[in-house]
Amino acid sequence: MKTFNSKLIVLLAAFSLLGVGCGKSQQFQTDSVGGGYQPIVNDGSIPVSPDGSGVGTSTGGTTGSNTVDFTPVSIAEFNSYVAMHPLNNPTNFKITVDMQNAGNGRYAGTVKLSYVDTGYQYEGKFEAGSGTNVSYKGMKDNGLMEAEFNRWFIIDGKYYFSAFFQDAYGAIVLVFDNYVNQGDAQGSGYVSGSVYYKNFAQSYAQQSPYRKCWYIYDGPYNCRASAVINKNTPYPGDGYRKLGTFSGLSKAAAMK
Repeated sequence: MKTFNSKLIVLLAAFSLLGVGCGKSQQFQTDSVGGGYQPIVNDGSIPVSPDGSGVGTSTGGTTGSNTVDFTPVSIAEFNSYVAMHPLNNPTNFKITVDMQNAGNGRYAGTVKLSYVDTGYQYEGKFEAGSGTNVSYKGMKDNGLMEAEFNRWFIIDGKYYFSAFFQDAYGAIVLVFDNYVNQGDAQGSGYVSGSVYYKNFAQSYAQQSPYRKCWYIYDGPYNCRASAVINKNTPYPGDGYRKLGTFSGLSKAAAMK
């Protein structure tokens, strides 16, 4: 079985239509004011993991799998996510989550969405880095963690997790909204949740190498969502569309 990056065709088509290096990037910020992000809980601390294992730690090995079935909302919606690559008869939808503690309860890593269509396997890989934003005079959010918004939070006593990830063509928000603890103290709890997506608009502007899209405040590469930044609701809004759901994802395997 052959494997393709699911959006490689999008990149080639965009380059053929728009050309390479055209236009001035709209991502460079001219405002030096910081983001003013709200704390997650009243005392400003980061909640521990719902299994009580503590911030950024795992209670055991990799019991279970970090790859599970993914159920799209609809084939039409998945086709919209894929955008310029038409679907025929897609099957075997999967999600793979591979995150690591980047410090202070924030999680960096990758989320992969894959499927099989007409004998080929396609995969989209979305990333959030473990480092910090480079500092430039006149830019916002200098020195903040790239994975700043990828963390657990609590609403009405219930644990949630939401996180931004990006590839060259758009962004996704990963949401964990249910956790089942197996009660064996071996890190064998499981999470379920959903994925939301927001494709970038076609543009002559190039993406900035200095910021991920959740630090872009305007222009075609802005993928910000106040709910993910402020943690006041689990689901992103702000133009994001629900792509699908998953369950049975091993927390210990997905969050190391």
